[in-house]
Amino acid sequence: MKRGIFFSTLGRPDCSGPKKTSNKIRIGGDVICIRRYFLAILVLSIFFLFDLTWGNLGAEQQNENNMVKVPAGPFMMGSSGEDMEWAVRTFFSGSIEWYQDETPDQAVYLEEFFIDRTEVTVASFAEFTRETGQPVSKYFDNDKFNQPDQPVVGVSWKEAIDYCSWRGKRLPTETEWEKAARGIDGRRYPWGNEPNPLKGNVRGMKDKFRYTAPVGSFSEGQSPYGAQDMAGNVFEWTQDWYEPYPGNDKVSDMFGKKFKVIRGGSWKADMDLARSALRGKAFPDQRSNYVGFRCAKDSSSKEN
Repeated sequence: MKRGIFFSTLGRPDCSGPKKTSNKIRIGGDVICIRRYFLAILVLSIFFLFDLTWGNLGAEQQNENNMVKVPAGPFMMGSSGEDMEWAVRTFFSGSIEWYQDETPDQAVYLEEFFIDRTEVTVASFAEFTRETGQPVSKYFDNDKFNQPDQPVVGVSWKEAIDYCSWRGKRLPTETEWEKAARGIDGRRYPWGNEPNPLKGNVRGMKDKFRYTAPVGSFSEGQSPYGAQDMAGNVFEWTQDWYEPYPGNDKVSDMFGKKFKVIRGGSWKADMDLARSALRGKAFPDQRSNYVGFRCAKDSSSKEN
């Protein structure tokens, strides 16, 4: 199972204090703190320059077999205290404790990998079931969720694993999923830091979809690498059990080999749950109308 290298707790530190003005820089309109963790910021900045060569290409130029490349390098994973406070204010959340499982934010290094540009569709999963004799999805006969270009839903974690294996791929780890969704700069959504219900299929009718949307319907909401629908439409299965991050001392009876992590929000969730750092969870045998998946693949085994 592919794992990232966690450098340490390299969060976005507090810039308060007598030198707070000189300890900040402005990049693209965002104020970045440089008072502490200078090495982590330097490393991420170097990789950011390299990363742009891929992030600006667009899905059409970099995908093969409907996949996009995510280059090797570190990225900022998780949520900082500032991010949690922002979420509480923005979404009128009841408690900052709701977000503690996303902490600490830290720099994580990943090798290059590929991930599907879109979620697996009903048509693709139907092909899998025809050729393998595996059972059809739970909502195969439901007109709200069974159109060929909609993301397949009503699929368990094991069924998602089996499909990806049949394609010569695998499920992404939650670390891979998060990097593919937000890039390396710690943004809150694939497109930036502000919620926008017109850039993903979330709860409500502003996006014009009551249920799941055809995959790739929100090109303006794509990730820095060209991956589509990573905020909204359906939550997506990942490889991992729901466990605390390294450096997280939160105690929860939810942690352990009980739930699998799902990512990305869905058509029946609000923008809070569509944040790239949000960690959803589901029982592995759960087959819901708001959970689908996409596959990933190691770079070394990518077929050209």
